[in-house]
Amino acid sequence: MLNLANVQAHHKSRTNAPDVAQCPRCGTWAPRNETRTRYLWEADLRQTTIQDITYGCFICPACQKGEKWFTTQPHDCNVLGQYTAWTRQFVVDLVRRYKMSVEAATAFGRQALHLDKLASTTVLDWLREEGQRVDVAARQAEVVAAFSGQMAVDEVYDDHYYQLKATDPLNDLELAWEVGEGSPDKEVIRRFFEKLKAAGFVPLLVVTDGSDLYPEVIAEVWPGAEHQRCVFHFLMQVNKDLGKTFWALYETMPMPKKRKRGRPKKRGRPREDGRKRENRQKVMKARFLIFKRETLPGENDRWSDTERAVLAEALMLCPKLRVLRRLVQQLHTLFGPTTQTHEVAEQRRREILDDPEFATLPKVSVVLDRLRDDDLFARLTRYLDFENAEKTSNHVERENREYRKRQKGHYRLRSRCSICALLNLLTVRKPVPSQPVKLRLKPTVAADEQEVRVAA
Repeated sequence: MLNLANVQAHHKSRTNAPDVAQCPRCGTWAPRNETRTRYLWEADLRQTTIQDITYGCFICPACQKGEKWFTTQPHDCNVLGQYTAWTRQFVVDLVRRYKMSVEAATAFGRQALHLDKLASTTVLDWLREEGQRVDVAARQAEVVAAFSGQMAVDEVYDDHYYQLKATDPLNDLELAWEVGEGSPDKEVIRRFFEKLKAAGFVPLLVVTDGSDLYPEVIAEVWPGAEHQRCVFHFLMQVNKDLGKTFWALYETMPMPKKRKRGRPKKRGRPREDGRKRENRQKVMKARFLIFKRETLPGENDRWSDTERAVLAEALMLCPKLRVLRRLVQQLHTLFGPTTQTHEVAEQRRREILDDPEFATLPKVSVVLDRLRDDDLFARLTRYLDFENAEKTSNHVERENREYRKRQKGHYRLRSRCSICALLNLLTVRKPVPSQPVKLRLKPTVAADEQEVRVAA
């Protein structure tokens, strides 16, 4: 450890060495036994600065052996190492709050804060200690009290580690996380849910992606909870499947014949071939617009004039794509904001399944079969039982993306200890709302539940 007393720097002196002081454990007054001085680096934008701290050491006459000794060091200086508590917190916040890497925060500390001997390993240790000091139990008690009743769950993979995370999408809170090695199975999910249940979380609605890890375990751990299948992931898979339909229809367009070897003719077929090739390019240019959602009332227009013109021309050049576009629009309407009840949802589902034109589309059967699945459709529309439920698991995925961004920026945080510290710091970065949102059942559903309870 460097002897800071001999370092060429600006020294700031502080003294707190009274003749007598009160014991912090029992309150007994004790005379000063000796004085000591320690030296600590302090962040300063102007010059290299070291604090000289002179404090008193005392022996309490009333405390038992082994607990008599205490000192009067200032609170921000009663730390391990050679940096003041404020300096340490400032550098850690560069990583935690301002998303610098450990190396960038270290370089900033050396150059801008005049912490000449600051090392990246020291900053990494500070960050780990900061995460380990998070009061997980106290934080969880706060979020249990504020829990809305809806829970979003997802897993993310990082090298040979997996991470399970549960969030409250209505209050924008992280509820809990768990890190393990390999890949989670149903038993791992069950243990994670049982820990949440033991902590006091009793969800009314649990939303997940299409993984088969969750439905059975949710029904076992929380029999009274509904399982919402993420609508976003469902439509994403539908668009992927319908992409094959698009390419099948694209291949029905007239295609220029393969030219023979030699000099092409000056007139006739080459001109027609160029027109066919150009038409195919125009339709291919619109391949993503076929699946783009229309603008909802009250939204800013999602479409530009150019996009509308490109799509209209593509539908004119390949008329069969109009049926595919109509199917995409009806699927978006089915799961859109105008579908407010199960009756309307069922009616719109039947309109899609009973439409004879949709059945004629190539490679569309897998989508229609998935929509025909009554159990899957019931899980996709659980959110209709509530007034303010989220129908996607996007919130927990956004939290996982934030974690991945931090891992990318803080690439040294790869050990289990560092990962856990980072997850703790991410969990407490958002304040618990003073007036949390609660998941609300629709009046008709609440009345039906009341009738069932009375009958029971």
